[in-house]
Amino acid sequence: MLIPYKISAYCEDFKPVWTCAMPAGCPPEDVLVPNEHSFFRLAIQADSYSADDFRTYAEKNPQRDWGERLPLAVGLSLIDNESKARKNMKLPMFRKFKGIIALTLNPADGVVQQTGAHLSHYTWWRTASFQMSNLTMLQL
Repeated sequence: MLIPYKISAYCEDFKPVWTCAMPAGCPPEDVLVPNEHSFFRLAIQADSYSADDFRTYAEKNPQRDWGERLPLAVGLSLIDNESKARKNMKLPMFRKFKGIIALTLNPADGVVQQTGAHLSHYTWWRTASFQMSNLTMLQL
């Protein structure tokens, strides 16, 4: 389930510690708080995941001027539909990805917002309390 929230109320209620310094306006004011909500993330390896699978674009390229896209660059892409994640694996732009990670997020893990052209795509602003032990690699 995804619960609509204002980021100011989320910060007051959950006192998040973000995984990186958040720029102004990030996360945005209107967010969704996941409560036992399933998401999927593409992984570099087919049969395992690592911390590198959870590095943001901003972390990978800190010298780049992200401009107005900075709020997205400090977040991570998630897909809320397993079949869409599997279809994405077949697209040329996702060729480097070989696996799919299934994860279930809760309020303490951060907030999400539907972003991009596809309704199944979300940006996730992760908190330091997120535990990678809650992940499962899907069989392809």
